[in-house]
Amino acid sequence: MRDGLYKVDFHTVHGTGSGVIYATGGKIRGGNSGVAFIGSYTGKGEEITAKVTTQRHNFDPGLKPLFGNDSVTLTLKGLMTGDMIDMEGTALQLPGVNFKAVLTRISD
Repeated sequence: MRDGLYKVDFHTVHGTGSGVIYATGGKIRGGNSGVAFIGSYTGKGEEITAKVTTQRHNFDPGLKPLFGNDSVTLTLKGLMTGDMIDMEGTALQLPGVNFKAVLTRISD
């Protein structure tokens, strides 16, 4: 995974969302208007694995958490193609719910 700023589009059977992350030196930091994303990643060639914890920071009742919980930990695997990374995984707190995300590199 190249260091830089990425836009993230993600979905589960419960809905869709988007946000941004900054990846550098094995760390992931980012979020959207309701949730912060904090985690780590490793990569070998085109394969990427990541572990990301979400933490809700905006408790507006109109912003519904995608997993129904204010905090979840995602374990993800993905494949990098150019400036895009397709990832899939699950939340430890809801193992039967599949999570898919597409990361698109925006900038260094």
